[in-house]
Amino acid sequence: MGEDEKKGVRIEFLSKRTLAESNFEEKLDLIIENVKKENILVLEESLKPVEKKELIKRTMEEAGEDFPGIEFSGFDSDVSVLDRIVNTLLGKEGREGLLVVGPSPIMEKIKEERDSISLLAKLE
Repeated sequence: MGEDEKKGVRIEFLSKRTLAESNFEEKLDLIIENVKKENILVLEESLKPVEKKELIKRTMEEAGEDFPGIEFSGFDSDVSVLDRIVNTLLGKEGREGLLVVGPSPIMEKIKEERDSISLLAKLE
């Protein structure tokens, strides 16, 4: 990095609408590509447990010297039973929540509480 370049962390915010246009494999590719570029992603949806497992699996397969891995944290929004029933009847997937994903060397400390996430990002 040249002396004129400023160090910083790039944070990308992805809306539900943007994510809805992609299938799960495309979302995984998007996440991993951005993390490899040392970006932190904030997704306006959570991942299902099986999807989190697949994200971890893909990351482990691609991890190496140039890509040390990822850290992620998220929470699911409280959705009422009635809303879940309506969403199921309408064929909507229950992905209400938030997910933060980034490169493990940058994501120094993550504190997750019921409805909030705080992140300390490390600059080298």
